[in-house]
Amino acid sequence: MLGAATLAAGWDPRLTFHVVRLGLFDPPGDVFAAVMFHYATLPRLVVSLLAGASLGLAGAAMQTVLRNPLASPTTLGVATGAQFALALAALAGPSAAFLPREAWSFLGALGAAGLVHLIGKRHDFEPAKLALAGMAISLFLSAASAALVLFNEQQLAFLFLWGSGHLAQSDWTGAVVLSLAFVVAAAVLVASARVIGLLAVGDGLAESLGLRTETARVAVLLVAVALTAAVVARVGIVGFVGLAIPAVVRLCRPRSVAVTLLASAGLGALALFAADALAQLLSGASGRLVPAGAVTALFGAPVLFLLLARTRLQTRPKPSALRSAGTFEDAGPGLFLKLGLLLGLVAAAALTIGRTGAGWELLDPAGDGTLLLARLPRVLGAGLAGAAIALSGLLVQKIVGNDLASPELLGISNGAAAAIVLVALIFGVVSRTLLLLSGFLGAIGATLIVLWFARRHRDQIAAVLLAGIALGVFLDSIVRIALANASMQAATLLTWLSGSTVLVSLPETLWLAVFLAASLGLVLACRRPIGLLDLGAELPQALGLKVRAVQAATLFLAALLASAATMIIGPLSFVGLIAPHLARLFGTRLLAAHVAATALFGAVVMVASDFVGRVAMSPWQLPGGLVAGLFGSLGFILLTGRRRSGAGAA
Repeated sequence: MLGAATLAAGWDPRLTFHVVRLGLFDPPGDVFAAVMFHYATLPRLVVSLLAGASLGLAGAAMQTVLRNPLASPTTLGVATGAQFALALAALAGPSAAFLPREAWSFLGALGAAGLVHLIGKRHDFEPAKLALAGMAISLFLSAASAALVLFNEQQLAFLFLWGSGHLAQSDWTGAVVLSLAFVVAAAVLVASARVIGLLAVGDGLAESLGLRTETARVAVLLVAVALTAAVVARVGIVGFVGLAIPAVVRLCRPRSVAVTLLASAGLGALALFAADALAQLLSGASGRLVPAGAVTALFGAPVLFLLLARTRLQTRPKPSALRSAGTFEDAGPGLFLKLGLLLGLVAAAALTIGRTGAGWELLDPAGDGTLLLARLPRVLGAGLAGAAIALSGLLVQKIVGNDLASPELLGISNGAAAAIVLVALIFGVVSRTLLLLSGFLGAIGATLIVLWFARRHRDQIAAVLLAGIALGVFLDSIVRIALANASMQAATLLTWLSGSTVLVSLPETLWLAVFLAASLGLVLACRRPIGLLDLGAELPQALGLKVRAVQAATLFLAALLASAATMIIGPLSFVGLIAPHLARLFGTRLLAAHVAATALFGAVVMVASDFVGRVAMSPWQLPGGLVAGLFGSLGFILLTGRRRSGAGAA
């Protein structure tokens, strides 16, 4: 067994039977291969098994007590919260040494989980809303962590690798910590299997039997959060194990909750062990370090796709119930006048206001205009790209029939980004036209996959979101592995992926302006058939509408808008989701008004984000896409938290 495991983890010719025997317990110091086997190979093998088992167990517990197939340490923001807390502790240095890393990790994970739990409780823990809240919090914390890295690169450089799951070990400390955490958590959860089973059936029955459901649910989640925090503290973030493994186990119809928990732990251990073995083989073959977390996503996503194709998740009310008629007064000309004025003011501030070491400065009207010409492309690019991705988000929502859809959440922006990165790395310096074409094809491919799932699960928001999550993480893993093997272009691509507008040129903004204007005109001209998509498929067909043709044309335009915006300033975060919701919040009932307001909100958010990123931490700059991710995710957290379950259940 041990020999087979060692072979699977990447056989080293120096690891003869004699060396393995010497390195099992107390290796002699003069045999280097035996020392490496004892302090590096064996601990890594054990840690991969323990981390996988812990994540599988934590994911199964979360999904069971929340009755939510979307729940996992990553989708609920628990892992990202732990990562953010550890980044803050690393910045604090010796002053944070009074607590071990596991404690800081637990505090961060607990904070993120607590916020998600509060939002979920307001909506009866509805699966799609809970997952979306977790993703918003995860995105917010990821953007905050990225901002910390930009300003503290030397201290936090480890986050780039550690954030993708890095299982390399130099002693047995990690294995001991994870073994203790797993044994305690497994014992508690298995002993509580009956309570967990009652929570899985429903709160009504559990309360009728005398169970305090809220207390029991929080207690189980605390154990899962603590177990996740221990894993993140030792190996970083490993995605998909806690999400996909319990889904595979449920497909086998286990007889009891205890069997579900233990089977998820066992299968999770095998999955991460195999992923780490493959990561080591890929690292050895390529000469570059491939993180195990990227490999789990690379293979976990297709498994999840296959599961979604064969199963049906719990049906919920139709997504159209989410749509609000507007919290404020119905939109009129005044709204667009105010939005236009706001956009003009924000753009004027971005063009004329700067910040240096001496303080705030206004643009000198008597100057030669060099500074204005330098700022103009990035302001125009941010505004136009924000409007484009916002319009793409609105069209995607119409196609999928789901107000929780967006190019970012459904993997469409990731498809465009992955295609552009791969083309740039394979062919080197290429024309912007080829990059646009590749991004368009990537976005189209991603959209077609999600649309296929949406048609199979039209009344199930959870399935569509889960497919989008899987696709996005899968494509992101491809980008991570590709960048791990890049050298000269990696820095430029990372800058672009973070949403920086520094590289935008004036000619690019001009063609984007023409394309956006044409797209807006086309959408407004076709507003009636696009609007009928909200009614489903049967009624529009009865009215003579060729639904598939309209969906295909709308899909084509949405993908082209997403790829164009992605090529200009990289994959944006949450603008394509938050802008349509903001427009709806202000009472835009008619599609024409909704389209115009969505584009304006997207432009305002992106121009403001780029401006804040440029001046907030001067002389350093934050990428506009990163700031948009912070603002957009925070705004959507607030928007999600204020909706009552009765008003917006999906």
